[in-house]
Amino acid sequence: MAVDRIAATRQESREGGFTVSGKEDEPRAGEMAVGGGLEDAGEYAESSSTHAFLRRAWERFGHREGLGSADQQGHAEQSVSIFTFGDRRLPPVGDAMVVMPTEQGGEELLAVYFDFAMPCYRYLHRPTVSRVFTEMQHSQVDLSGHLRDETTTTSSRAVVWMLLATASLFKATERLAASEKLAETYYAAALAALSRETGRARLESVQARLAVCLYLLHTGRPNEAWHNLGTTVQLAFALGLHRTRAGPATEDVVVRECRKRTLWAVATLDTYMSVMLGRPALIDDREVNQRYPQALDDDEMTGVVSSELVGDRIIQASIYHVKLARIAKRAAQAQSSTQTQTALQKVKTASAVMEELAVWQKSLPVILSGVVHPSSLIPIFRRQTMVLRLAHAHATMLVTRPLLLVESVAAASLQPCISACLEGAAETLQMLSGSRSEFTTFSAFWFTQYVAFNAVSIAYVWLIQRKRGRLLEARAALSDDALLREAEAVQKHFAGAVELNAPSLRYNVVLEELRQELSRLSVKGISQKRSKLEQQPLDPSSVSRPQEELFRLTNADSATQAMPVPVDSVIPLDDLSMDFPFEPDLWLQLDSFPFSDEAFSDWK
Repeated sequence: MAVDRIAATRQESREGGFTVSGKEDEPRAGEMAVGGGLEDAGEYAESSSTHAFLRRAWERFGHREGLGSADQQGHAEQSVSIFTFGDRRLPPVGDAMVVMPTEQGGEELLAVYFDFAMPCYRYLHRPTVSRVFTEMQHSQVDLSGHLRDETTTTSSRAVVWMLLATASLFKATERLAASEKLAETYYAAALAALSRETGRARLESVQARLAVCLYLLHTGRPNEAWHNLGTTVQLAFALGLHRTRAGPATEDVVVRECRKRTLWAVATLDTYMSVMLGRPALIDDREVNQRYPQALDDDEMTGVVSSELVGDRIIQASIYHVKLARIAKRAAQAQSSTQTQTALQKVKTASAVMEELAVWQKSLPVILSGVVHPSSLIPIFRRQTMVLRLAHAHATMLVTRPLLLVESVAAASLQPCISACLEGAAETLQMLSGSRSEFTTFSAFWFTQYVAFNAVSIAYVWLIQRKRGRLLEARAALSDDALLREAEAVQKHFAGAVELNAPSLRYNVVLEELRQELSRLSVKGISQKRSKLEQQPLDPSSVSRPQEELFRLTNADSATQAMPVPVDSVIPLDDLSMDFPFEPDLWLQLDSFPFSDEAFSDWK
């Protein structure tokens, strides 16, 4: 078959280290030419490379998304710090006094933070935070972080400011602009407090900076968050959080457990930022021997801890979240390794990781497993269940999506992983489109946006591959038409939320280019089928059916032409223009593109 011959040729060229032309020294598709990185305006070997695809996406849809031309953006970004380049820019808050919320308002924000905004990143001790907040509330505070009463540490106050800033973003009753303005005021107070921090670093120093990283992600500033995460990781290492230590028998349980919680929260965020940005993780798990936190909720960290604790606990979701992130991290590192894997090795690796995910899922406590209907759960368990479902779907898609591009392995070997990939995508799409009320603050859910982007892009790539005559023997839970409807519905909702949150993020740019590629193939398929019907000789006994089909195709509404046409009218391989990137690093490039700080004006 022609597909198999081309696949074999491509596989040989990749494994042998030369291009199809047979010249050993030429870079492969998607690789930078020798002597020219992105910063040096490097050129790429083929117009079908992933970079060429992304450049076309940028040029075609950049203006529509309000991103402006490359020259305009480049000029506007000249005065931006190298640590925030490519991020959203919010207006400065000025030198106004920062006002603590009332006691009732503060309690509401604490509840929003702990019960809704941070269902799985639970590294703070709620009673301690409440105590510091109460102390701060009765003190006069200015934007420089000065307090009339200096009974609390600077880093502890910064933690509270960041909690208030983050919770303000998630108050559904507030308008987005008003919530962000208030949040930025609290954020400025936190930064001012941290700038005054002196002496030995404390656990709160790490916690405050971790809160800063999460806040920056919520407000569309991933590059700044990543650079701040580097400092956070270094402080965690300096304090020895990554090592198990034999503390005295009288050691405070709160301190001991919060050290564990903080380290694993930092490590989890490091994992997801590494995957999302397409950059190496900052923490090497081989250097970490810290234990997981105990299954102790905040109000249980007093007195002697019993070894016979029973019942469901809020902290459990955090522990399972950490374990899931570590599985995803290993899978991501295997995929981004510089050591090339054969197609069969990729299948074996994906299958092995899928077994790990299955073990993880079976180990979940009943309350987090999805067995109990969400409406029967208290709000915090409902949120945790949704976050874990989303994270599990993401891990499944991350592990299996490379196999959508594998061309030289039998369909039977690919089927389990491809089915799992499409099930993960479908579950994500249905979760987001079916529970919009849970995402009234979708613009602040940075991880949800990323997983949604993954699910929609997988749906489009799957459909594109099917249009090109590939994966026709594979089976999915949803039909092609149903999957497309779900993907387009989420993309439409998703695009508006991203535009409100951070126009500089280019999620929708990539998704729209993928959708247009699918539409182009669908229109071409319709045209070919119409041509065949026109050339078909008239048979008096069956004249009605071809003529009716021709009429339907001729009068197809333009809005529906992106819908997949029947599988029997897929486009022959010889008729394809090979401008869609099939190279293995497609997913890595798609992931990093929305957060890239590459100079698009330098792309040649």
